[in-house]
Amino acid sequence: MARAEDAPQDGAFDDVIVSGVLHDSDRASYRELPFTVPAGVSKITLRLEGNDPDKGTYLVLGVYDTERLRGWGGAIKPEVTIARTFASTSYLPGPLPAGQWRASLRVASIRKGVAAPYRLVVHFERGAPAQALYDAPVRQGRAWYLGDFHTHTGQSDGKCRSRPSGKAVPCPVLRTLEAAYDHGLDFVSVSDHNVAAQDAELAVDAAYFDAMLVIPGREMTTAQGHFNLTGVTDYVDFRLGAPGPRDINAIFRAARPTGALLSINHPEIPTGEACLGCGWSAPDTDFSLLDAIEVANGGVAADAKGHFDDGEGSGTQWWERLLNRGYHLTGIGGSDNHDPVDGHAGSSPVGEQSPVGTPATAVEAADLSQPAILAGVRAGRVFIDLTGAHHDHGLDLEAKASSGARVAMGGTLRLGAKDTVRGAVLVRGLAGARVDLILDGRHLPLGAGAVVGADAIGAGAGDGWARVSFAFAARDLAKGQAGHWLRADVRDAAGTRLLIGNPIYLEPGQ
Repeated sequence: MARAEDAPQDGAFDDVIVSGVLHDSDRASYRELPFTVPAGVSKITLRLEGNDPDKGTYLVLGVYDTERLRGWGGAIKPEVTIARTFASTSYLPGPLPAGQWRASLRVASIRKGVAAPYRLVVHFERGAPAQALYDAPVRQGRAWYLGDFHTHTGQSDGKCRSRPSGKAVPCPVLRTLEAAYDHGLDFVSVSDHNVAAQDAELAVDAAYFDAMLVIPGREMTTAQGHFNLTGVTDYVDFRLGAPGPRDINAIFRAARPTGALLSINHPEIPTGEACLGCGWSAPDTDFSLLDAIEVANGGVAADAKGHFDDGEGSGTQWWERLLNRGYHLTGIGGSDNHDPVDGHAGSSPVGEQSPVGTPATAVEAADLSQPAILAGVRAGRVFIDLTGAHHDHGLDLEAKASSGARVAMGGTLRLGAKDTVRGAVLVRGLAGARVDLILDGRHLPLGAGAVVGADAIGAGAGDGWARVSFAFAARDLAKGQAGHWLRADVRDAAGTRLLIGNPIYLEPGQ
């Protein structure tokens, strides 16, 4: 006899647990296990416990909603997810109507004399948790995880050559994930323009790359600029003006309940026929509603024969002006790749492309999961690697005020009027490179001490992190500026940027 019980869990809904015991008389039979789906659910996860090949017990699960079959899987699929825009293999995404659903349990095999307990756990989610393709981290443990926040597939305007005829066709989602994995990335976000059609494919293909986190995303394209929602599957209206939201801030506010990371893309690109609405021009933008800004864009670099913009008119300058105004926005990067297979000017249907993973964004996170990666970005624990060969590179920043406070990159350091700040830029994997330290937009002289030492490659007993020390006084902060900040870049001997660091924010006292 099946038994259902309530199991209080964290979150808006309680799990439903249905359990029972099977006997050899149940062989080749079906058990209908009803459960009630509450209103407002946007993702359902079902986990079946009870398969035991050693005892010859094989159970198969199917799921019916209030009207139709939603999917049927074998014993190799003991856990399935059904959401509005994505679902596990063999299952259909779509609306999740409230009311009585049922799991259909097929007892495919059970040996004579065996008593086999089973347990079905049904978990409901809505809001931010429901946007993730995974319910558990891909990898445990705090670390620096490397990824790409901006890629495209054939579900929007990604194109590649068909096989074998070489026609220009919408490029399959799988090819972008494949390129990210082959590049050694820990995570990748697919951010097709305005649509969620890619999410159903991502949910299926992600299982094939089981060491890499796949994050659903969307690039919202408007006539006043493009921006990414990272970690979203729910619909958010991108149609700026009638019949859509009245202004860009209204779109931002509508997106925030999804839990998505909001970041402006390539704000420095001129808007014109070659790239409609690409540069940021939205009037009265409330930048406090944003989490991040794309400082390094692979499309910009591809157009410049692989050189990322720097200095006047660059994405960095755009970002630093907002830092000067007091906004705490994390700098991130994205390849903006539209052809993961080829991407060369002479042969790709979309022309020259920056490869998936160039630039890469490194995020220090509690684990390799969507919530942890997004939290790491919001905390400013991020650096951007422009090199394309970045698996051993690292950049961090630490500072301490003479009054005693100490913070790391992404943190806020409160200063007394007479404080001196001392700290270090930490660099890994780039011995011989030079550190460029920037305070409120001005470059601080470091002299000969700016060169990264040999311990950046783990020489001797070191841990691979070289330290470049610095010091400055609170009185050195820029006068009449709303925001104060300190950050570091790493450059080669010729001055080309290799790594872009995020700020420590400074709050001067009286």
